[in-house]
Order: sequence, then C-alpha cells, then structure tokens
Amino acid sequence: MTGPGPGKIQIDCKKLIIIKEDRKIELTPVLYIHVKGYSLARVTHIDIEYPQLETIIGLKHREIAPALLTKIGNIIIIKSRKLKTRIEIHSTTLNNLIPPAYSDGCVIGGKTDGIFIGIKKELIKVLEEYTTKLGWPPRTTKHNKT
Repeated sequence: MTGPGPGKIQIDCKKLIIIKEDRKIELTPVLYIHVKGYSLARVTHIDIEYPQLETIIGLKHREIAPALLTKIGNIIIIKSRKLKTRIEIHSTTLNNLIPPAYSDGCVIGGKTDGIFIGIKKELIKVLEEYTTKLGWPPRTTKHNKT
C-alpha cells in the first residue's frame, strides 16, 4: 500500500463490500481523496487501499476498467461489467459529498495493494472544494513531485 502522504486526505470507510460472481467479501480498507498535484497525482481521484485488493477485484497493476459510479441511498456503488464486480463503499464523508441520485461513468484502476477510482470532472470539482477547505487545494502538475 502506498499509505498516507501529502495531499492524500483520509476519509472514513465503515466497510467495503465486494460482490464478484457468487462471492461476497467484506473489508475495512483505508479510503483517501488523493488531490491533484500531490504525491504524484495528475488528477484528483479516490484511492481505496487494502492488501491485495486489486487481486481480489481481478485487476492487474496499472490496468484500468470502465465502471459506473452510482449513489443509492447512503451507499456508493461501483459496478464494472468487464470485471464482473460490484463494489459498495460505506463512507459517511463520500455519502455527504456525492449528490443524491448521482450516477455517471468512472474507471477502476489497479495499483499496489489497492485500487483507484477515476471520476468525472463534476465530481472532481466537489471533492476539490472539500479538500481545499481542509487546506489541500489542487495544484498544477508541474509541482507534482512531493
């Protein structure tokens, strides 16, 4: 896992439920909003870190799969047909940030001991407004070396 770092804002995650084929796996990962311009982030995204998570989901390191991010009630759901996987994120912070009934495309990417969720500009703006209030505004990528 890459763990904490500058511009990686840890947020609550009560649990993560992965449904793949007929298996249901419940985990308690570390969840971050990773802000553009810090710790090598080229764009603001969501990091989910847990040992071997990318393997559990069926992603190779640096592989990317299309998905759909939907908010239903208090749960953030990410579905990928390619991976035949459904991920449920139970996070009060994300639930409060993502607009009601939100549904749009995203990508799931594999990384060492975790995954990242690449999101659309509309949602990036919401997350960056939140992180800016916490003292972590997005930076241009020329400062992306910290």
